[in-house]
Amino acid sequence: MKRLFNISKYIIGAGVIILASCKVGGDVNVSPNQSPNVQTGYMLTNAIQFLGGINGAGATTNINSFCGELYSQYMSETFYTNESLFALKQYDYATYYTGPLQDLKTIIATNTDPSKKGLSATTKFGSNNNQIASARILTAFIYLTITDRWGDIPYSQALSGISNVTPAFDAQKDIYTALMKELDEAQNQFDGGAALTGDILFNGDNTKWKHWANSLHAIMALRLSKADPTTGKAEYAKAVTGGLMTSNDDNAAYAYLGASTNENPYYTNYRNGRYDYAVSSLLVNTLSGLNDPRLPVYAAPTVSNTYAGLPYGTFGDALGAYSKGTRTKPGNISLIGLAVSNQSSPTVWTSYAQVLFTQAEAAHLGWISGGDGSAADFYNQGVLASLDQNGVATTDANTYVAQTAVKFSASTALEQIHLQKWIAGFLGDGWESWAEYRRTGLPKLLDPVPGSLSPGQNIPRRQQYPQTEINQNQTNYNAVVARQGADVMNTRMYWDK
Repeated sequence: MKRLFNISKYIIGAGVIILASCKVGGDVNVSPNQSPNVQTGYMLTNAIQFLGGINGAGATTNINSFCGELYSQYMSETFYTNESLFALKQYDYATYYTGPLQDLKTIIATNTDPSKKGLSATTKFGSNNNQIASARILTAFIYLTITDRWGDIPYSQALSGISNVTPAFDAQKDIYTALMKELDEAQNQFDGGAALTGDILFNGDNTKWKHWANSLHAIMALRLSKADPTTGKAEYAKAVTGGLMTSNDDNAAYAYLGASTNENPYYTNYRNGRYDYAVSSLLVNTLSGLNDPRLPVYAAPTVSNTYAGLPYGTFGDALGAYSKGTRTKPGNISLIGLAVSNQSSPTVWTSYAQVLFTQAEAAHLGWISGGDGSAADFYNQGVLASLDQNGVATTDANTYVAQTAVKFSASTALEQIHLQKWIAGFLGDGWESWAEYRRTGLPKLLDPVPGSLSPGQNIPRRQQYPQTEINQNQTNYNAVVARQGADVMNTRMYWDK
């Protein structure tokens, strides 16, 4: 009792202090150290950082995602094999909505509101149009990621606050239509006013934002190649007219820093002594078979100074044959190369090489002029752009593309385009690589995966909705399941034919 009394004494004392401070300093709910106005530039920074894996985004909501890379079989898990064997089925998208999407909505609302858009607290971060346009593009990119992971998702009724806490799910077909319209309009909205500040993606360069918007538009249009090729071709033409990326300088690259507060997540994993990931044998064998100069960039040498990947999906006792080692004491399998997993190694969310490969496929499909002649040119440019992005010398790059196994052939065009596109996407946007595999079945991954826990042991076609939708939004959850199909990993979404 004496101890309880003493604790109560401190609580009462704290209450007196609070009351006293109210009397002297005014409203304690207003911080004297915080601006009363929205700081839109910081919100843009925060939204971009979230996607890079900062601010608690973790490994399932950032773009440089462990899970997306595993689904695409770039890497293998060395100990915990839950994600590579598809044991985790439900993934939560709530933090996308409560984090970056809410911030971006606030940026747009602030720069639209007549009472706020002219305030110096707003305009110091760039012209109203420039802020709105960039926020719209980043919003579209996030929604594209979400819908490509789950299929039909809350969109038109999302971000409504307490006015609607149980939003309906929009059909993916409608979301794609809306996002392509957003990207088309947003890239036209940039003006010659004050440049963006707080923009840690493109440093306030409007042209790069425009090129990214149109390139995302092209990527989305090509995703319709089987579901709706007529619409896809028309939308692809719009994107080309708007202007796609023109060099590696246009890459949408997230720059990590040489500091633990904002470092590459693979570096964090290794620095913490986890070493949960090694490069896959599929990646190493593919690069070795092509004499690919990116191999020593992507993979670290083993103890015998060779390169050896861990077979994807290895689990249980079979893992005992493989020693992952450490950075300083390698084992008999290759860890991720230091060049792409150092503390400040950037992540490229959308690359010039990737966009060139979309043009190669579009030319091969007859969506743009030039046929397979143009397809070959775009293909070669894509390979060279990826090699340049990874620091390969020009002489070595030219030697590589001159190999018979690498030279473009119209008879194997899609296989070659998507193999090189997959190689170029290593440690980039893993969700995008997974989406392209589902659309095309290329390159040939291990599918089914023996010992995995998905239906048929196949690579998932989608991820299951979070449990919160089942518990708190059941009516709309039941409606989307009735329309899209069972909430399981092998249900195909709209564009996945």
